[in-house]
Amino acid sequence: MMDIALEDDEDVSINNGDFPIVESTLQHQRQLILNNKGDFKQNPTICVGAFTYFDDEHMQNLVRAVSVEFARDGMDVQEVKIDADGTLKSEALYL
Repeated sequence: MMDIALEDDEDVSINNGDFPIVESTLQHQRQLILNNKGDFKQNPTICVGAFTYFDDEHMQNLVRAVSVEFARDGMDVQEVKIDADGTLKSEALYL
């Protein structure tokens, strides 16, 4: 998927007065994972809100929520897992 590039702080990237267009699947995944439901007013039911799962004893609930949101957003979800070091890994691409 192609979209406007974002900086690491989620601000829009501007190069020489233009908005650069980049492959943005990872940007979209990051936004879906980190933002809370209601953060995007045009579609308030999307997003996972990963920080709300830190107190959850079963991190599989986070894995399931990410899988569901990726699929709802139009991605073909092959795998979502949490590694031994606690890193969330996903293999999902837009169709």
